[in-house]
Amino acid sequence: MTGIDLKPELQWMIDQISQRNTYSGNKISESIMKMFAIEITELHDGILVPYWLGVLEKGRGPRKSTTDSGLWKKIYAWMEKHNMFRSATNEGKVREAKFITWHINKYGNQQFRSRVFVDIFTSVRNQAIEMINKKASDYINKITMEVI
Repeated sequence: MTGIDLKPELQWMIDQISQRNTYSGNKISESIMKMFAIEITELHDGILVPYWLGVLEKGRGPRKSTTDSGLWKKIYAWMEKHNMFRSATNEGKVREAKFITWHINKYGNQQFRSRVFVDIFTSVRNQAIEMINKKASDYINKITMEVI
């Protein structure tokens, strides 16, 4: 937006989101927050975020596609990191990760099935919009006063 510096409000929004807790009670990971980027152009000012960010608020629903997304590999790595495998063999561990993946793909994750909404960005976005609207209104009033 020409004439109005919205970068402070956009940065405030990112900072606020980074402090929010997810469904598991943990803060949003650094790797996710690094995907946020402020974009200021001649046509618009905004924040670029991952397209799947809404999953943090609503959970992951069942998949509609039957193609393998590779989710089982991420679940395997996560389970290994948290030492959650019951099986001692690698084949058994892969089977466990694939079963959990199948269950999530079929029914959605726990947050989705429980229908728990966690406010990660909705209220912060609304507050930032109010701040930006006020700043724009003040700017328009200033211009109007200068013209009159």
